[in-house]
Amino acid sequence: MLKEYHWDLPQVTSLLSSLEFSIMEIPVKDGSESLTKGASKPFEAIFVTSKSKKSDSCNPLIVILHGGPHSVSLSGFSKSLAFLSSLGYSLLIVNYRGSIGFGEEALQSLPGKAGSQDVNDVLTAVDHVISLRLANPSKIAVLGGSHGGFLTTHLIGQAPEKFIAAAARNPVCNLALMVGTSDIPDWCYVETYGTTGKDRFTEAPSAEDLAVFYSKSPIAHLSKVWFIRISKIFQNYP
Repeated sequence: MLKEYHWDLPQVTSLLSSLEFSIMEIPVKDGSESLTKGASKPFEAIFVTSKSKKSDSCNPLIVILHGGPHSVSLSGFSKSLAFLSSLGYSLLIVNYRGSIGFGEEALQSLPGKAGSQDVNDVLTAVDHVISLRLANPSKIAVLGGSHGGFLTTHLIGQAPEKFIAAAARNPVCNLALMVGTSDIPDWCYVETYGTTGKDRFTEAPSAEDLAVFYSKSPIAHLSKVWFIRISKIFQNYP
């Protein structure tokens, strides 16, 4: 039987008083010369950790990724994130480029680059906190839902060595399948091709379109996930 937890105001206040957070500006690392001024500005990540540490070592880190992708994570109270913090995890809540609230140019920089620009932004944010000695590179997990799940599965495919664990909620793993089953097939075209996707949109995707959708999907990196996991298993057995 699941045990119910009832948090009252003093408990919540006590929990929050034991935490500290900062809003970090993460410099963009993108070699593209086509970036607009707005898309070149630093993006933000919210870092949450405990005020008191039991030792000099960093708490395990969970990278939190919002969906949308054109949504945003706020610095307000979140019961689920407070629960993770209460278990002793630090949190890195990344508002990658394409999130709302950072200007139209930053938002419009993501369509056409889903699965690459957003992935690179998350990895840049992770490297940033590692460089500040706020995270142990061997104790990092990633968590996200919807487009956050899309990013989560992309990250463990493109950079499987970065994360020790991952949890994906209702992720988009294969755009080539989603486009034929979703009620927002036009979203697949726009996020894959950019604004020109609106002109390419059709109810019957071409073979070329399906190949591009697949190449932009996390499932295209599946072999890398299996390789790194099997390699780690064999490292433990002489």
